[in-house]
Amino acid sequence: MSYDQLRAVETTRALEPTHRFEDLLLYHVAFDELNDEPRTEAMLARLVAHGGRVVVIGESGSGKSSVIAAVLGPLSMMLPERVLPLRVPVAAEVDRTVTEPGLLAKHMVRFVTRWATPERFSPAEQSDLRRGVADFRRRAGAAKVRAYHVGLPLWMANVELAHEVRETGEAYEERGSSSDAIEHLRRMVALFGSHDLLPVFVFDDSDTWVRIPGSDRSKVANAFFLRGVRMLAKELDAGLVLAVHDTYLGLTGYRDASALLSGEVRIPRLAAAEEGLRRILEHRFAVAEVPADLDEVLDPAALAALARHYESGRSIREVLRVAQRSFQNALSDREGAVTPPLVAQAIAEFRH
Repeated sequence: MSYDQLRAVETTRALEPTHRFEDLLLYHVAFDELNDEPRTEAMLARLVAHGGRVVVIGESGSGKSSVIAAVLGPLSMMLPERVLPLRVPVAAEVDRTVTEPGLLAKHMVRFVTRWATPERFSPAEQSDLRRGVADFRRRAGAAKVRAYHVGLPLWMANVELAHEVRETGEAYEERGSSSDAIEHLRRMVALFGSHDLLPVFVFDDSDTWVRIPGSDRSKVANAFFLRGVRMLAKELDAGLVLAVHDTYLGLTGYRDASALLSGEVRIPRLAAAEEGLRRILEHRFAVAEVPADLDEVLDPAALAALARHYESGRSIREVLRVAQRSFQNALSDREGAVTPPLVAQAIAEFRH
């Protein structure tokens, strides 16, 4: 039976280190609960509720996007109903889009207009969106779901608002240029305000311009903060949430923009690594509907080994990768449970 349970862990992808942004909150266990300190999710919610301009700081894989999704997602009851999160992906854009204020404003207008226009999604995309929402509601069960939340297209929440947003955006696209994009973005923000909504622009992937071997994109991050974030803070009466890699903190652009921000939320380390990881893994098993208890498939000594790996300075994402590989190795070796040697083997594999 244990081998079948190991197969179930693999099949359900319970330990998948990365998920779609829309699914992150389902797998998230609040740091406020894990560390018994209201300094992460609660602080972000408090700052966002008042239209603050907030940065969420942490290393890669620390949980920045998960925290953002949890606070501004459909199950969060931490925010007033009038808060309208507007997620604007930027990581895949060309450098000029995020470093020139006019082009950034143009991208934001275009992206929000697209979310408000179902016709701009292909039939396959619309089907995928609806399927994703249906699956989320199934997993959420009877829990209350917010009308407006990050990740949900506007047209699925308020048809009248979506129509007005679409008209505003299309009017700009017909006649506008990057030089007047900021003014049109202001008009779009004012439109939300006329509906008694507080728009909060969310950049959850703005932490990707980091220095890696063979590529230094920190200059993009520096210009984004120096010019783009400064424009957003000074020109828009709207909230702002930004994911910030901890290496950005030394950038001149970040230091300059930080004077215009309302606050910082730093992703903490787990105060008690082994207990925290246990709760994270058990929660993932429950969400993925794994037909097994954690102790049945993961030796307690193996959990302790994962905790030591985390305490060596690794991120939660890196530990989940090791855990997932450990389960895969257990299946390959036809073991009945993950043991410390299997964890050690997985750690060694990721070192090469």
